[in-house]
Amino acid sequence: MSEQLFFNGINAATGEPLLPPLTSDLLASIISKEERDATQEKELTEWWKQYASPNAPQHMAAKEGTDYLDLASAGWGVIFPYDADDEIIEALRPLLDWRKAQAGDLYREYTGPEGYRYKPADGMYESKNDWLVRHGMGPGPADPEKVPYYLLLVGDPDTIPYRFQTQLDVQYAVGRIHFDTPEEYASYAQSVVSAEKQKLALGKNATFFGVANPDDSATNM
Repeated sequence: MSEQLFFNGINAATGEPLLPPLTSDLLASIISKEERDATQEKELTEWWKQYASPNAPQHMAAKEGTDYLDLASAGWGVIFPYDADDEIIEALRPLLDWRKAQAGDLYREYTGPEGYRYKPADGMYESKNDWLVRHGMGPGPADPEKVPYYLLLVGDPDTIPYRFQTQLDVQYAVGRIHFDTPEEYASYAQSVVSAEKQKLALGKNATFFGVANPDDSATNM
């Protein structure tokens, strides 16, 4: 019998595991039925060869000369779904204006036709390469003058899928935020700007813990 695989994660509404245990054979079957992207696989292979090289430089994600600690050099951009709610965009305006002041000419705001394109009813989700090509950038080290190195995705994985995020994250430093209401976006934006302008810093403490629930095979393992 194939080995059972257990996954972490609990559905907060039901208290049940997010995913039921799967056999390795079933998981392999699910993965093998996903459409493969030969171009993406080739690109990832090339990136791996560079990163795995013993002579690999410390930073390879952006073109030579990029100062990763300076947004005016590395750039900063925000990617919204093409049909993003204007209220959400405006709720984030304090943060966007602050980043624009920091990044200057290398600030980019991708909204409307320039945003991420998807049609879930048709199963159409824009790939990383398609999105980059639309903005004058291809595979290879990031060029902040074309697409900023630091990118923030705004939206849930139904509108901007995780696959797009993880593929984009090979070349760029990518983050994501998603809240239920414009008010929550506004609170987030104001908190970030206030913390940075006032140069607030939290203590550098870390807490590690391990959970082992009696009826949870994943945590027991």
